Amino acid sequence: MKEVSIIEVEAKQQLMEKLDKNLLDHAAKLTEGNGPQIVDVYQLQGLAEVHCYLKTAHQFDPAEVDALLQFADPLEAARYCWEMNEHEYSFPICDLLRETRAREIFELAKPEPPAKLSVREQLRAAMKEARQHPAPEERAKGGEAR
Repeated sequence: MKEVSIIEVEAKQQLMEKLDKNLLDHAAKLTEGNGPQIVDVYQLQGLAEVHCYLKTAHQFDPAEVDALLQFADPLEAARYCWEMNEHEYSFPICDLLRETRAREIFELAKPEPPAKLSVREQLRAAMKEARQHPAPEERAKGGEAR
């Protein structure tokens, strides 16, 4: 059984939250202006179907999570892939993003500023860094000519 890292879990959680936000943002846009047109409602329905599939049925691999997180609106990119998918029994997100050249079509996510870490989190990060990069061996004392 494959072990899942904390980073992978956090990335997937971030994607799930972003998918929720994207769907709610699209729904909110329906109330702007003079109200929605029928086509707008159908587009929202398509987004909702893809959202439901991704949240409840799709077995994400880490590369798919990373690939979708590159987009400002990963739900819209996934919907486009869904429409272009010719695979009857699978939804290979990375392949479809590449084949459809989605990076050229959809806005990419802007890098998020680093989060302000609490003192405890800063200490944990420093300890983790120190464990990954052990200090060089100390020189033997005495006997060295200067």
